[in-house]
Amino acid sequence: MNSSVPYSNPGAILEALSLINFTPGTVALYSILAAVLPLIYTFTVTTLNDGKRTKDGEPPVPPYWVPFIGHGFGLMGGLGGMLAEYRKADGKPGKPRTLKVFGKKIYLLSDPTDISLMWRKSKTIVFDPLIEFTLRTIFNGTDTAAKALSVGLPGVDQKGLEGKVEWMKQVHHMYIRDLSPNTPVLESMTRVYIRELNIMLAKETRKEFVEVDLFAWIKKLMFPASGRALFGYKLNLDDEVAYHFWNWDRAFLEIVKFYPDFMIPGARASRDKVTEALVEWRKQVKDLRDTIDDDVMWDENFGARLIRERVKLTEQVLEEDDHLGHAGIHLSIFWGLEANAIPAASWTVAHALLVPGVLEKLKAEVSTAVRPPVEGSPLPTFDVDMLSKLPFLNAVWQESMRLGVSSLSPRMVIEDTEINGYMYKKGGMIQACSPVVQIEEEYWGKDVMEFKPERWLPYPREDVTAAGKRIRDYQSKIRPFGGGVSICPGRHFAGQEILATVAVFVMAFEWDTMGKSVPEINRQLFGVGALPPKSDVRLRVRRV
Repeated sequence: MNSSVPYSNPGAILEALSLINFTPGTVALYSILAAVLPLIYTFTVTTLNDGKRTKDGEPPVPPYWVPFIGHGFGLMGGLGGMLAEYRKADGKPGKPRTLKVFGKKIYLLSDPTDISLMWRKSKTIVFDPLIEFTLRTIFNGTDTAAKALSVGLPGVDQKGLEGKVEWMKQVHHMYIRDLSPNTPVLESMTRVYIRELNIMLAKETRKEFVEVDLFAWIKKLMFPASGRALFGYKLNLDDEVAYHFWNWDRAFLEIVKFYPDFMIPGARASRDKVTEALVEWRKQVKDLRDTIDDDVMWDENFGARLIRERVKLTEQVLEEDDHLGHAGIHLSIFWGLEANAIPAASWTVAHALLVPGVLEKLKAEVSTAVRPPVEGSPLPTFDVDMLSKLPFLNAVWQESMRLGVSSLSPRMVIEDTEINGYMYKKGGMIQACSPVVQIEEEYWGKDVMEFKPERWLPYPREDVTAAGKRIRDYQSKIRPFGGGVSICPGRHFAGQEILATVAVFVMAFEWDTMGKSVPEINRQLFGVGALPPKSDVRLRVRRV
C-alpha cells in the first residue's frame, strides 16, 4: 500500500470527518467558499493570462470572474464602457480582444487597419449568418421568412438550392440597380423626399417665429417624408405610427440583448404596431404589383420601384397568409432608413445652425444649387447632384457623422481566418468597433471632440496631393455605413436626403438660436447607429 496517499483507510476518513463541527455557521461558510473559490480561481487565471494570445493564437482574453458567463455582465453594462477600460489599460488604441460570453466568442477590433482587413476577408468573415438572428430578434420575422432569406448564403448554406429562390442574391442586384449614385430610382426617391419635406414644412411654418424642439421637430418632418419616398402614400405614417416607431427604436439595444418585456415596457408592443401598419399596406397594394410597368420608378402605391420588386420577390418565397413574415422583411429596410438617416440629419442641421460661422458659409455655398419650388410648396428645391459636390456642405455632413454616428459592424467567422497576426476561429463573432476609431485622439488630434468641418477640406497652403492623402486617411477611420460586401445599400439615398434637408433648413428659414449651443451627444448608446442628444435644444424659426 502506498502510504503517501492520505486517508486511504476508510476508518481514518470517518475519524477525520468526525473532527469537523457541522454547525449552521460552518455550513454557511463552506457554501460561500464553494461559490466564491471558482470565481477567484477564474479571475486569477484570466488575469495571469491577460495580454497573452490564446493557445490557438487568438487575441488576448481580458480577465473575468464567472465561468461560462464570462464577459456577459460587462456587455450588459455597455460595450462602450468595456472598450474605454481596455483603452486605458493598453495606453493606446487598437489592441484586439477575445470576449467569452455564455460559451461563445466575440472578437473586438478597434484598429482601423484590422477592421479594413476584416472587410476584405469577405469569403470567410461574413454578415450573412446574422440575417436570421436580425430578422427574428429585431424585426419579429417568422421562422419561414428567416429561412427563405438565408437560402444559399455564400459559405454558410449551399445545400438545397434547387428549385428555391435566392432572395438575398436577387435583392442585392436590386440595390445595385436602384440605389447606386445617379440611378433613376434614387433620383426619383430624392425628388419625392424633397417635395414631401417641403409640403410638410409649408404647413408647419409661417412668416412669424414659432418655437420648436429641433431634434423632435426634424423627426416629425422627416419620418413621413422619407417613408413616402420609399413606400409611397398607402403606408400609414401618421403621428401614432411615428410614436410607436421611435418608442421601439429607443429599446433597440435592449431587444438585441434579449431583455424581457418588463425591463423595456411597451417596446415590443410598439414594434407590433409598426408591423401592423406594414401588414395593412401590403394587403392594400399586393394585387397591384403586376399592373405597374417596370420602367415606373416611383408610384403612390408601392413608392420606389425597389420596394415593388421586393414585394414581388417576397411573394415567391413566403405563403400568402404569412403576414408577419412579409412585414418583418419590409420592416427591416424601413427601419434601416428611418432610424439612422433622421438622427444623422438632425446632428448635421444642429451643427449647421449652432456652430458659429457655419450657417453663413453654408448659405453662400448652397445658394448655387437652389431651384424653383415644387408644386404645392413655396419653399425652394435643389439640384441634388450639385449638393452632393459642394465641399463645405459635405464637410459639415462628414464631421457630424464622425461625432454623432456610432455603428458597429458585426460579422461571423465561418472558417478560421488570420488577421494581422491573430487567428479568428470558426464560429466566433467579430465586432468591428469603428465608433472608437472615430473619436480617438491618436488619429484626430487633441481637438478630437470638437466639431471641425475643416478636417475634410484642404488646409490653407496645404499641397493638394497631401490634402487628398490626409482626407482619404480620415475616411478610412469613419465608417458610419459599415464596410465590405455588407455595407449599407441605402447609404446614397440617406446621404442625399440629409444634404437636401440641411439645404432646405439653411436657405428657406430664418433661425433665432437664442444663444444656444449644440447639445451633448448621448454616448451611452454605443453601437446603436446615429446617436440621440442627451437633451433637445429649443429654437425659434420662421419662413423667409
